[in-house]
Amino acid sequence: MAEIPPDIAVPQPGAQGGFSLRQAARSIGLSIFINGICPYILYRTLEPYYPEGSLTPLLYASVFPLFGLVFNFIRARTVDFIAVIALFEITFNIISASIAPTIRWALIARSLQGLLTAALFIASALIGRPIIYYIARQFFVAANPARAAGFDDANKADNGRTFFLITMTWGCGIILQSSLSFLLAITLSPANYLLAGQVLSLTFNIVLIAWTIRFSRARFARYVPPGATPA
Repeated sequence: MAEIPPDIAVPQPGAQGGFSLRQAARSIGLSIFINGICPYILYRTLEPYYPEGSLTPLLYASVFPLFGLVFNFIRARTVDFIAVIALFEITFNIISASIAPTIRWALIARSLQGLLTAALFIASALIGRPIIYYIARQFFVAANPARAAGFDDANKADNGRTFFLITMTWGCGIILQSSLSFLLAITLSPANYLLAGQVLSLTFNIVLIAWTIRFSRARFARYVPPGATPA
């Protein structure tokens, strides 16, 4: 087993540059407001001004996630892997809403876009380029490029198994989320779906992120030299 520098360990809660529960809660709250509450309010506001079943209010409501993506880009001054995935999903939602014959079919298409994302995750893991590895590397290295070599060495010592398992788990989780979202799309009203679908998505993301942090720390702790303090 290769001896890896201590700074490759997954950051501990509260550590500098690591995972912050308070920051995560603030980010989640902002995401719910931008991607869930704002589209819900806008759709409810515009719905009476358009014919019954019109897709126009849904198209306007779909713009809010794009605003959130632009805001994050301006704030962070960078486009990350998560932003690219989000942009793909937003584009898919807008196109599906534009070409769907009815608003119900637009919501069904919107609910199933996660299957494409899941397929991308699973395919990346099967070809040896798990997406979660690149996302984790981006956040862990961040403003400290000196960590890059240690991070890559730890992944090599692990033979890439940890990020393969995490990426496959995310792919399966997204499939489950998409299936539940489909059930919501065929049973709820459009406005209620916009809100409930976002809550469902965030719930799955929170659970998967919490599991990912716990699982990766336990796995990579084996590569920290005895007596070393994790970053």
